[in-house]
Amino acid sequence: MPPHRVPLTLLDPDGGWVNAPVHVSELHNRPVLLHFWSTNCKSCKEQLPSLHKLIAEFEPRGLRVIGVHVPLDENEAALDTNVIETEARRLNLKHPIAVDDGSMAQAYGVKAIPAFLVFDANPELRHQVSGEKAMGHLRSALERALEEKPHEPHGDITASAP
Repeated sequence: MPPHRVPLTLLDPDGGWVNAPVHVSELHNRPVLLHFWSTNCKSCKEQLPSLHKLIAEFEPRGLRVIGVHVPLDENEAALDTNVIETEARRLNLKHPIAVDDGSMAQAYGVKAIPAFLVFDANPELRHQVSGEKAMGHLRSALERALEEKPHEPHGDITASAP
């Protein structure tokens, strides 16, 4: 997938945050893994042990992991943030989790969960994968994102012309 700019300002969920909010400034020059999941998603839960291993390996190297809880049905859409927080604790999800009403998933083009979007430090979307076999593709995508260096700014846009 060719890289393209993604408006990370979309990390402002109407449903709030679990574990801790994330401000876009915290993501400056850091690769990011967006992890879309749901409390009612069996495949999401089955992939968690592999996800935990990747987080343990890549977070110390600079990766920022952000979960996005996406409701699968009306019952789940009505869940209180406290219920999602309790489930996140039970599943040992310690990274920040945006509580989405479906609009973030739609904005990022997520059509199935679990879904993983890998952004490099620029922030450019480098890889998007979803479904039961997603974890098999994630390690190499994370390696590539960590290797990508942030772009240097071209000139001083605040300087006045002589």
